[in-house]
Amino acid sequence: MKHLLILIVLFSTEFASADFFFEPFIGYKTEAIKLTDLVNSVTEIKAAQPNYGLKLGFRSSTGIDLNLAGELFSGQASISSQTEKNKFTHTVGSVQLGVNSFGLIKMYLGSSFINEFVLENSSTLQGFKLSGPSFHAGLQFKFFPKVSLGLQYTLNQYNTIAGPAYTADSRIETYYSKNDTQDYSIYLSTTF
Repeated sequence: MKHLLILIVLFSTEFASADFFFEPFIGYKTEAIKLTDLVNSVTEIKAAQPNYGLKLGFRSSTGIDLNLAGELFSGQASISSQTEKNKFTHTVGSVQLGVNSFGLIKMYLGSSFINEFVLENSSTLQGFKLSGPSFHAGLQFKFFPKVSLGLQYTLNQYNTIAGPAYTADSRIETYYSKNDTQDYSIYLSTTF
């Protein structure tokens, strides 16, 4: 409890003179999901599409950022052993903590409170929804006064699955022994 009080005091004094901002971004993202079932059969889902989102936050006078970030990534995903592609939507809501260095480079870490990957039904595959936490790290490079180029790596840790074929239990380990999923993105953002 004592440590929590110290953190609250430090952050409240740090952000007392903060500047609020919003930062829309648009980019390109690749995501790979590899699900290994209990008999070692592997299903791979791969997607590479444009993505977009918005960050809302505040920046302290010493260059520390605290953001809420939302992102939408959707389109067509290829599934191993399937000839047709399935529609998907990946929705993320996260909290990010970043440090600005000389106003030119920003490094940040984040964790999601919403992370849902929905694969829609097709004629050959029943759809499902994966959800669980994710953790990400990123860099932003400022090229112009209000324009930045960002790079982000995300490690998704899906732990629940829902869909017509997954009614016995919502825990992913009931159906899959291994779940590897990560994504990379590059984006342009502007700050207001």
